[in-house]
Amino acid sequence: MLREEIKSNLKNVVSEKRYRHIIGVEETAAHLAKKYGVNEEKARVAALLHDYGKEMDIFQMQKICAENFPLETIEYMDQGEILHGYVGAYLAKKLYNIEDEEIIEAVKYHTTGKRGLSLLGKIIYIADSIEPGRIFPRVEEIRNRVYENLNGGILFECSEKIEYLLEIGARIHPYTVEMRNWLIEMEKKEK
Repeated sequence: MLREEIKSNLKNVVSEKRYRHIIGVEETAAHLAKKYGVNEEKARVAALLHDYGKEMDIFQMQKICAENFPLETIEYMDQGEILHGYVGAYLAKKLYNIEDEEIIEAVKYHTTGKRGLSLLGKIIYIADSIEPGRIFPRVEEIRNRVYENLNGGILFECSEKIEYLLEIGARIHPYTVEMRNWLIEMEKKEK
């Protein structure tokens, strides 16, 4: 089974702490998939792959991204936080022959989000933030909101993330801003 193969291999490429996080994301993604009508198997596979390349050497990440995603990653070559999603998408295809574009998209954009992200992509994005091992201010409020309304919960999380990045003077990826604006547009249309 693909999931068992990925889990087994993960133990060789990430630390025990990272592995626990990934399993937490897998379980959270599975719960959200059930709640919001997404294929649970796809959610589990995407969750297992989302941080597959997270602990890879930055130079390896840069090489993979320069060769496979040069236009999207050129401005972020010094940020493994951004690059590892792209690396995970690349490894999903290369190591596991995954061609399902929903899974690839979910892995690629799990850190930044993006406008038009699929339902699976939204689930992986937010599961990464709210898995049980995550402890940060307002995480419980985000969890509650996500289980009440997925888009509303992601919008709240996204706004919190942007506010935090502004406070610490960090760069904000334009995809995150675009996703927030898109979710606001969707919310207005629903009212």
